[in-house]
Amino acid sequence: MTRLILSVCLAIAGAAALWAAPSAPQRPVFMPVEDVKPGMVGIGRTVFAGDRIEEFKVNVIGVLRNVTAPQRDLILARLEGGPLATTGVIQGMSGSPVYIDGKLVGAVSYALGSFPKEPLAGITPIAEMITATSQVDAPRPGGSGLDLTWPATPEQVLSAISRLIGAAARPVSVRPGVRVDGPASLADLAPQLRPIGAAMVMSGVEASIERELRATLHAGDTRSSQTAGPQTSAGPLRPGDAVGMALVTGDMEMGATGTVTHVDGAKIYGFGHPFLNLGPTSMPMTRARVFTVLPSLDSSMKVATLGPIIGTMTQDRATAVAGVIGAGPSQMELNVTLRSDRDAERRLQFRVLHDQALTPLFAYVAVLNALAGYERNMGTLTIQTSGDVQFPGGDRVAIDDVFAGDGALSQAAAAATASIGLAATNEFRPALATRMNLTLSVAEKNDSTTIERAWLDTTRPKAGATHTLNVQLRGYRGATETIQMPVTLPVQTTGTLTLLVADAGTLTGLEDRDLRPARPASWPALLTRMNDARRNNRVYVRLIHSAPGTVVAGDTLPALPGSVRSVFDDDKTVGTAPVTKTVIGAWEHRLNRAVRGSREISLNVTTR
Repeated sequence: MTRLILSVCLAIAGAAALWAAPSAPQRPVFMPVEDVKPGMVGIGRTVFAGDRIEEFKVNVIGVLRNVTAPQRDLILARLEGGPLATTGVIQGMSGSPVYIDGKLVGAVSYALGSFPKEPLAGITPIAEMITATSQVDAPRPGGSGLDLTWPATPEQVLSAISRLIGAAARPVSVRPGVRVDGPASLADLAPQLRPIGAAMVMSGVEASIERELRATLHAGDTRSSQTAGPQTSAGPLRPGDAVGMALVTGDMEMGATGTVTHVDGAKIYGFGHPFLNLGPTSMPMTRARVFTVLPSLDSSMKVATLGPIIGTMTQDRATAVAGVIGAGPSQMELNVTLRSDRDAERRLQFRVLHDQALTPLFAYVAVLNALAGYERNMGTLTIQTSGDVQFPGGDRVAIDDVFAGDGALSQAAAAATASIGLAATNEFRPALATRMNLTLSVAEKNDSTTIERAWLDTTRPKAGATHTLNVQLRGYRGATETIQMPVTLPVQTTGTLTLLVADAGTLTGLEDRDLRPARPASWPALLTRMNDARRNNRVYVRLIHSAPGTVVAGDTLPALPGSVRSVFDDDKTVGTAPVTKTVIGAWEHRLNRAVRGSREISLNVTTR
């Protein structure tokens, strides 16, 4: 009897222990889109303010089949609850999970046109979100696809950003095979569906640049700041939480916020539509905090801020973004020192996401913003740039230039970041910049000089001899000075030659028109080309022979014998091109101000 009582007690104790033991979290059950019927009622979850997840009601109207692409469906529903009656569907709530009978159906992701009278939303099925983002992570092939040349102008950069945003946010293109589960009239609503869009976040952005960016990003007129409110919560991400994707962090912040749809261990899914539709990506995933909802007849939006980096967004696809919680991705470190003739020195630090399309664009925006935030946007300036851009493996491109005039701000930003853009899209090897150290010395004056005269110290130049070249320069206010440069003429060359004394723009034009420098055929050749880029603070001197020659792997050679030329032509790894003029001597002189103008000297070179 004692043994029986003891056995019963042990059994009860064991059962109690099992009952009390914490159970492993259960994965949510998904509801296939085939099971969703008109008239069903569900709940959605999102954050309208702070970090508290609130519920709203979801009334299913019907399902649009094959609406965004073959076998891509959208569930159309009417939303109720919270502020939705006055705001309609809200930018930033894209990704808000929807449940029916406790089963996850998908993410609120599409809104109905502009100026809607009620919150009608498209819901992306969860299965499509998971399938689209399940690809093995891999870098995208080289090239940005933006048809952008560097150095770039502000208009070109903004246009490139606009094309990226526009491609991801275009309205649904209705397919002829759209089927409707529900009222037939739902098919008429399909052309009005468009992605809700992420809520853009900007802080530390100069007002005029912010206006341009917001107009480009279609992000409304609000301003948000990471330091304007309490910090984000530190708990694990939950479905319905706000989540961010960062483009730039540090003393300037840019990014977007949306909503988490599903959490599967360390992996999260969100948005229900693309951010930029980049495919494989490596974008910092951040926490986010919602301050409030800004109602708008056109498109209401959450006013939100980015929090700390908590992982990496690895996929940006047509039906979702997805990422992994953990260590953040690598970013480009951008350190800017501002020196002014009227203000104290400032040091600014930024981190720009690593992406061959986006890194050059937002590095440019960060540098231009640093200048525009502290220097006047109209009137003459002189900006000296110095520093370097560093790449993996220890490769670097030096920065050393001067810009003067009304367009100095944008010219300095473009030139400083040109190597980032050229390297990011090169065809030879992955080469995203790891660090940029940039010093910008600004003066509110036009510190430039013009090449006025040029002459040799002799009227009888001799082959093999070293002569002195005199160059008279006239400053912006009229003062003149003369610099001297030693010029050694080649031993084997006689006859009529041209000595060109020129600024960077004139020499570049000559090279592109007559000298046809070969396209770099390797990463080291491209690196050399970037380091040898023409700079405004140089007086360039070129001795030119008006005779045909050949460019071989970027170097110009005098006319080659046919047998030698055929050898180069047969080697496809060496770029060759005929030229009508040949450079047989090159010199340069560095100044601390911008140089403009050019002069030519005709020489009759003799042997004695």
